[in-house]
Order: sequence, then C-alpha cells, then structure tokens
Amino acid sequence: MRPQLARFPSSGNRFGNPRRKPGSAFTLVELLVVIGIMVIMMTMLIPAFNTIRNGSDLTKASYDIAGTLSQARAYAMANDTFVWVGLLEVDAGQSNSASRQVPGVGTLAIASIASKDGTRGYDINSSTLSNPAWNYNKGANFVAVGKLQRYDNVHLAPLFSTIPNSGGTKRPTVSSGAYQLGNSTANPNPGKCVTPFDWPLGTDIDAGQYSFKRVINFDPQGIARIQYSGNNDSIEQYMEIGLQQTHGTVVSTGSNVAAVQVDCMSGSTHIYRP
Repeated sequence: MRPQLARFPSSGNRFGNPRRKPGSAFTLVELLVVIGIMVIMMTMLIPAFNTIRNGSDLTKASYDIAGTLSQARAYAMANDTFVWVGLLEVDAGQSNSASRQVPGVGTLAIASIASKDGTRGYDINSSTLSNPAWNYNKGANFVAVGKLQRYDNVHLAPLFSTIPNSGGTKRPTVSSGAYQLGNSTANPNPGKCVTPFDWPLGTDIDAGQYSFKRVINFDPQGIARIQYSGNNDSIEQYMEIGLQQTHGTVVSTGSNVAAVQVDCMSGSTHIYRP
C-alpha cells in the first residue's frame, strides 16, 4: 500500500498557524497599533498645518488692508469728501462679540468712515485739540464705508526696523515715526492722532465696541495723511503698516512678516513680503 500523506486541517497552514477566514475583522491589537500610528502622524503634522494657516492669514491681511486703503482713497475722490481708515489691534483671547474690544495682541481690526457733507470734521488748527472729537457728534457727521474687518494671527509691527529692509522687504524708508502705524509715536495717547472714531458709529469716543485711535485720512484729492497735533497738515512721502505673524497672543520671531506701504501723495499701495 502507498503510504498516506499527512493532511493538515483546512483552518491552518502547514506550520499549524490558523488562517484568517475571508471577511474576518482585524484583531483588537492590530486596530490599536494602527490608531497609535495615526495619532503620532497627526501630532507631527498639526504644527505644520498651523504654520501654513497662520502664514495665509498674514498674506490675506496684507492684501485686504491694501485693498481697503485703495477703496477708501477711491471713495474720497469719487465723492469729493474725506475718508478715515482706523486700525486697532485687540487681544486675540477675547470673543469677537465682546461689547468692548480690549487692545492687545493677536487680532487686527480695520474700519473706514467718511464725512457726510464733505467737510473734514476735525480741525488740527482748532484750540480744541485737547478734545479732538469736538465735531464728532457720536459719529452723526460720518457714514460707514464698508464693514469692519478682523484678521486673526496678525500683529501690528511696532517699528520700521522690526521688518528687515532687505530682500523682498527692501522698501523706501518712512521718515516720520507717526507715519509708521505700529510705532509708539502713532499710539493712542492724547495729542498723537487727532482724528479718532469709534465703531459702530453712534457712540461717543471710547464708548463703542472698537475705539480707533491710529487713523489714516484720505482727502478729496486722494492724498494720505495721519493727522496729529503739530504736523500742520504736512504730507510725508510714505506711510507704513508693518505686520507680523502671531500664534494667538504670542508674536512670532520668524520671517513671516509683511509691510504695506502707502505713497502719501498718490495714495498708491505696495506690499513687501520676504
């Protein structure tokens, strides 16, 4: 007789290990291993995603601010009136629905208003400079130009030197500190900017949700100025809005920066990026 060959059970292989039946599920150990790998990968990728997102926030803010300034100038010239563009950096940790936005770091707000009757509404030669809102009248003499805009993860750079003047950010020097919107010379202390306004219109200065004290003015000829006590209505060559990336309320020390410069005579804007 022929010798009989040993047969292995159909549920295993020749080494005695059980085979997985078609359609059977993964074991618990296998699932936990896969989930663990996914968690590790996501942990490694999140910082990269945040950097990309924050970088796009600053880029969008740069172009939107330049567009807002161009719109304000066009409105002033088309309507033969004065337009004011206010910038305010607030604490990124507070809700955007808070009734009073506290100045701080991390979120930049910008809004524009225009004179209803074509008059300046403020007079730097007036004896009432100690109370620059003498003709403000709770905003009754002004009309809003567009909606308020908010930009997260954006910081108003305090000095011209904060953003390197080399490479893609090499640009004309702004000679007056008051024309650098983030500079302390342009800060909201009394006697600095004499054209403040609150948003929304209809409230007294320092009584609205947003109090804009860093303000750019476009006259009916499209000339850009920053009105402050003692500047005698002079025209500087350039003004600058420097921007830095933030992570919440922490200002980044990286190279993700931008500068929006305005040619004060022509009102044209230019964006400088690394």
